[in-house]
Amino acid sequence: MVQLDPIKSCFIWVLAALVLNGNCEVTSDSVSPLDASLHSTSIFNVTEIQQYRDDRYHAFQESLSKGKLSKEHQDLIARALSKAYSGIPLCSFKFTLDAQGNKAFPSEDEAVWIVTKLGGTESESSEDRRHYRDAPISYVPNNPFDLAQGTVVSESKSSVKFRFPMTPRLIAPNLDSDAVRVLRKVDWVAELTIDTKQKAPISLLLTLASDDGRAHAPLVSIDVARVEFLYQYNESCQFYEVFSKLRHFKGSSLFSGDFLDKTIKTFTNVQCEQPIAFLLPAKKELEFIERY
Repeated sequence: MVQLDPIKSCFIWVLAALVLNGNCEVTSDSVSPLDASLHSTSIFNVTEIQQYRDDRYHAFQESLSKGKLSKEHQDLIARALSKAYSGIPLCSFKFTLDAQGNKAFPSEDEAVWIVTKLGGTESESSEDRRHYRDAPISYVPNNPFDLAQGTVVSESKSSVKFRFPMTPRLIAPNLDSDAVRVLRKVDWVAELTIDTKQKAPISLLLTLASDDGRAHAPLVSIDVARVEFLYQYNESCQFYEVFSKLRHFKGSSLFSGDFLDKTIKTFTNVQCEQPIAFLLPAKKELEFIERY
């Protein structure tokens, strides 16, 4: 084992503190108690939730009008985002978790879960509970993208892929603190793929803004950082559900060694209660991507 003299050792620790702490405030990655995050939840019927989506459509249009995309593309993005961002429907669904990594929770086989009026999800066969982020349709109280800076990545007769800078930083809950701090400082981008016929989301991919999708700091190297959502229309809920969520972070740290956090959440057989009712938690901060 290599021995460092006291001066060099001290220098390395000071360098680590400067690089990892910097001037950027880092949000705690601890998960709030379930009940504390669901203390105020409103229930909307179909008419009310449609008005909520219409309001979001116009808000997206206003942001997009400040950019250089065509009117056709602006309308396409605004309509797709208004369909991708929703309340949480009262529903039942089957949920599967495939998890890998240093701090990964155990993978779960297919099980039936139910969204309750409190906004949480409960297992049909046990007393287990989850946060509403583990529902197949996400709730998003704000817009994390800089829509005015949107560009076209690719276009065909059936779909268009757009790229936007992201204003927030993502949290990677199952990584060591040094990797999390680096991720909180680097820039992210979103790639939204839209079905041109339905004007609806196909996928949303979040990656690092660097050309190779990687981040390198003196003490940390992040080789993979991506979060992806896949969408499909649900007749029962009359809306677009997220049927798959991928989170994948991989890299190495001088002090912690190699790290991996990869989870795939899959939702199937989503059945909404009739008449359809959507929940809107009273939350102002970002919810739909921060912990996936």
